[in-house]
Amino acid sequence: MSSIFTFLGEVNEPLAALVIQAEADMWSNPRATLTQGRLFSEEMAVTVSKMEKVEPVYAIKPNERMHLLVRRGVVSEEIKESFEWLRRNGNIAAHDVKPIPMDLALTAHRHLFTLAQWFVESYGPLDISTPVYSMPMIPSERESEGSELNSSVSDQLEQLLSAQLEAKILPALTEQFKQLQDTITQVTVANAIDSQRNTHDPSMGSKEGNSEIDISLSGANKITDYRPDRRSIEVREYLEEKGMTIVDKRKNGGAMWIVGGWELKEELLALKEQKIYFKFAKNGSQSTKRKPAWFMMGKDPTELRWITLENESLSLIESAQNEVPTNLPMAVNALTDLGNSETEMSKSDLLESTDDQMIIEPTVQPTVTTEESRLGTVIRKSFLNKELVFPQSMADMKLDDININGCGALLAYLKEKCRATTIQEIPEDLPNLANQINGVGPKGIERFVKQLEEAITAEKKLIGSGKRKEQAVVAYRRLKKRLGRRPSYMEIYQQGGINSQEYRLLFNSYYNFLLEAKELDKTESAVAKRYAGWLVEIENTIIRKSYKMVLLLAMLDRGILDWKRPITPEEAAPFFYEYYMSNPKRKETDFSDNETRKLWDAPLERTAQLIARMPMTHLAKSAKKLVRYTEEGFSIGFQIRESDNPTLYEWTREICEYRLIEYFERKA
Repeated sequence: MSSIFTFLGEVNEPLAALVIQAEADMWSNPRATLTQGRLFSEEMAVTVSKMEKVEPVYAIKPNERMHLLVRRGVVSEEIKESFEWLRRNGNIAAHDVKPIPMDLALTAHRHLFTLAQWFVESYGPLDISTPVYSMPMIPSERESEGSELNSSVSDQLEQLLSAQLEAKILPALTEQFKQLQDTITQVTVANAIDSQRNTHDPSMGSKEGNSEIDISLSGANKITDYRPDRRSIEVREYLEEKGMTIVDKRKNGGAMWIVGGWELKEELLALKEQKIYFKFAKNGSQSTKRKPAWFMMGKDPTELRWITLENESLSLIESAQNEVPTNLPMAVNALTDLGNSETEMSKSDLLESTDDQMIIEPTVQPTVTTEESRLGTVIRKSFLNKELVFPQSMADMKLDDININGCGALLAYLKEKCRATTIQEIPEDLPNLANQINGVGPKGIERFVKQLEEAITAEKKLIGSGKRKEQAVVAYRRLKKRLGRRPSYMEIYQQGGINSQEYRLLFNSYYNFLLEAKELDKTESAVAKRYAGWLVEIENTIIRKSYKMVLLLAMLDRGILDWKRPITPEEAAPFFYEYYMSNPKRKETDFSDNETRKLWDAPLERTAQLIARMPMTHLAKSAKKLVRYTEEGFSIGFQIRESDNPTLYEWTREICEYRLIEYFERKA
């Protein structure tokens, strides 16, 4: 029997073997499926933790590892739920003697698919496509060892579907029909009241008499609740009138999402005056198919929220509502007839339905901007009857950014005649162009295409198999394109559009990233390789307080020529004291505890003692002989070439200043 998890084997065979076995046992042994599912989730968590380089050197529990992955931004809250569900229910199945119901195995299968799909999309090759989820088929009689097993499975499935039908689907339909009947009753009462008013006051129109009764349909089944005030409108209806794409999961206990990026900031944040708050999630959720989106905040996510309209907005909304089709009563009658009729759902009908298809709410397709579409897909080009697949991180790369040698005439022709400056703009009919360029023949075209293939290989090595490195590379190149030059570390932090710590977490240091991305010239590359240990140390050393970086800044403040020589605690004390006391924010954050508060009136001697005891001693112990603290003072513990000193000085200062600004802003 084929498995839906076959695609996982192309990325990780051990994980695929675990999940395929869990699926094979589902109909015959639900307990084995749950225990195997727990093992699968734990092994996947360990694999991801090691790939992302966040796995501690000491042993930790599965739940601690999951919390670590969530904190580091590797695993989203939605994916965490699947991990946690499999772990909890797998433990129950392993230790509880009670029979395991079939619906738990079915739910486990769906969670297993969610994790497998996420793993392949995050860490698999770009050309792997994942299938659409489908429930595994019951083994046929010829595939099973006997008919008793099939009979037992069929009976269990029939009981399960009957229970689901009675417990979830029918009550949901009943509730919908009840709400519909209540609305019809409200309309009838309102019409009666309006009729009586018209009898006493013929000048009153029927429209004004019904102004406080609002019935509108959004999608196939939405009926807006009774409006408390004719000048009020439910927030979803308000945003839809603005042309926004809404994914509303409030009826199912979820949140309401507004699909879109930062361009929606002004309109959504303007609703703060109405005490309606939204928060932006750059990766959205599963409901938005991971597109950027905003979600509405509040203690009760299912609560309807009302917006009070100004006169101008009210007239616009009312004009739109007046366009409701006149055959609304016919639709209401049809739904009422459906509610009164007896409806049967066969077992095969339910088997062919997925969870997404059984959701009552209509599916909302998120809108994708041109920029998101371009950067969200790979680039495919065909050269010499060969298809080259460029990762999305190469979308903004120029031809000058690719290391291509021996093809000067071809590159000049592409830029000047074809106006092709980026990879996307390279024409695919290169052999025909060769006839128009002097000195370029078939071998020249082959050499050019081969170097493009080598560039793709180098890019895949840079971005790895996950999405985080690729996002960091894309963010860097976007900023570089906007600035017209290589961004500094501070510019990455302030304008990069991504958490600057990603470069430290994924590449050990920002300058190691630049080295791997071939963004450094020959001299700079040599410096990055020779002093990689120093750059990694100062960028990764833990700073619970800012003292280490302030000490380093005091050394750097002496200039390029003198920063390497030893500095004593007494020499560093004036700079150290002034750095904190001259800035109220820095003083309040790191220079106001019981000990440092005593230094305010007796600064130099006691500050020198603090420097000697804390940053100098601690840094000398943890820096792996990269610094030393002796009787002469605190100094760099390795030799620096004179030709390398200016570059290393600038990079050290850049990291130091970045870490201090990031630290105090984070503390604030």
